[in-house]
Amino acid sequence: MLSCESTCVFKLNSNVRSGKIVATGSVFIEKKFVRNCGKAGHIEDVVVDSSARGMQLGKRIVEYLADHARSMGCYKVILDCSEENRPFYEKCGFKKKEIQMVKYFV
Repeated sequence: MLSCESTCVFKLNSNVRSGKIVATGSVFIEKKFVRNCGKAGHIEDVVVDSSARGMQLGKRIVEYLADHARSMGCYKVILDCSEENRPFYEKCGFKKKEIQMVKYFV
């Protein structure tokens, strides 16, 4: 059995005065067996508190995570989003490709 390691990085932004986390996101770096263990980044869980929207925090988090994936040698970075959030991610440089499928167990 062959194995390819994976890693995950989180980015948090907090309100200096309150100490409350107001924005977060993560990138999971997966080594793709079919690509000779080449790396692909998966951006997930990008959230900005409603009180902090309009401050470009979401964009900065996505840019940070994508830059991190690139610096780790990823050949691509991908994410899933709702149709409602598509314009935001397009402004961040992402484009629609294919479709997402899911199967829930719970």
